[in-house]
Amino acid sequence: MWVRHRAAGWGQGRSMGVSSTSTPADGEDSAERTEMVPWVRTMGEKLRQRLRLDVGREICRQYPLFCFLLLCLSAASVLLNRYLHVLMIFWSFVAGVVTFYCSLGPDSLLPNILFTIKYKPKQLGLQELFPQGHSCAVCGKVKCKRHRPSLLLENYQPWLDLKISSKVDASLSEVLELVLENFVYPWYRDVTDDESFVDELRITLRFFASVLIRRIHKVDIPSIITKKLLKAAMKHIEVIVKARQKVKNTEFLQQAALEEYGPELHVALRSRRDELHYLRKLTELLFPYILPPKATDCRSLTLLIREILSGSVFLPSLDFLADPDTVNHLLIIFIDDSPPEKATEPASPLVPFLQKFAEPRNKKPSVLKLELKQIREQQDLLFRFMNFLKQEGAVHVLQFCLTVEEFNDRILRPELSNDEMLSLHEELQKIYKTYCLDESIDKIRFDPFIVEEIQR
Repeated sequence: MWVRHRAAGWGQGRSMGVSSTSTPADGEDSAERTEMVPWVRTMGEKLRQRLRLDVGREICRQYPLFCFLLLCLSAASVLLNRYLHVLMIFWSFVAGVVTFYCSLGPDSLLPNILFTIKYKPKQLGLQELFPQGHSCAVCGKVKCKRHRPSLLLENYQPWLDLKISSKVDASLSEVLELVLENFVYPWYRDVTDDESFVDELRITLRFFASVLIRRIHKVDIPSIITKKLLKAAMKHIEVIVKARQKVKNTEFLQQAALEEYGPELHVALRSRRDELHYLRKLTELLFPYILPPKATDCRSLTLLIREILSGSVFLPSLDFLADPDTVNHLLIIFIDDSPPEKATEPASPLVPFLQKFAEPRNKKPSVLKLELKQIREQQDLLFRFMNFLKQEGAVHVLQFCLTVEEFNDRILRPELSNDEMLSLHEELQKIYKTYCLDESIDKIRFDPFIVEEIQR
């Protein structure tokens, strides 16, 4: 007993001594392990991306029987290499099946013999909405930094040339008015009765809707249906079928379907809060494409627009589209070949897009508002105004206004000689060539009525 006790004590003391003396080394080893963990994880991610393990896992999940047979055939080829010439028959059969399946994949209904020729979606020649993607009017280069940017009114007024039926316009205006009444006015009226902020919000909503319509015209609808919607629909049907096989009671079908998705479940489907958070982030990503230029510099406006669009526009719209009655109704519309019913009422006239909705409600004159005449008389204001127009690429607009004002002062003189009349006529021709012709660098987009009057 004494020997055991001494041995145990000696062993314990030795172990304690070793541990006490090896503490710095263990700390260094642990630090090295801590430093190596991110490196190993990074290398593992790179190796995983290079080998495309996710693709292999997805293939094994979708075709388990085929992958099992392929694995058995590979093992037989390794173990029974003497009979490889016999196994080549099965390998040829597998290669033929894979080739046939790939040739009849979702991208083509028939084998593409000319595999170098691929489908190219139709490119619509519509005007770009923002000046960053517009070519320079002087040199023709995109994003030119040498010359001034050309003024595109579509960048600031995308509703130009957009006309819709008056009934549709009234319905859209009613929806946007309900959004303002339910989510803006209840708290804004407690702050102030000034409508200038709401007027700015109306213009922003009109800008967003106009940009959305212009970009919808650029979307290749058949490509979206065949490459995205059909794949997502078939995936969902497959998940529902598997979930239905696992549960007997239809009450638990939804939960079984969510579990069947597993890690592939979209983040917006986890909960209502996650869905709203996802829509908020998605709306923020869309801001550079749907808001007026430099509007994103105002943080309060972007937050308000984000909450209105995500919570009051996108979320109810997605709920409506996800409703089974809506889906069935849309499918009936797409599948039904019967001609539509004849219209009992005449077609409503076309009106400018949301023009009545964006009309300013604030009728109070502002003390801070300056007229162009006042800006011209004060050199410091004119200098700042010129710098602003340079940033916007609209200096030639101010030049046109000054030229026309000077022309009006000269033509309104009571007595004009024939030489002065000819000089004014030549000056008017110069104004027309400079600001009205399409090939002019300083062309300004006027109303066709104004151009016709100048031509006369």
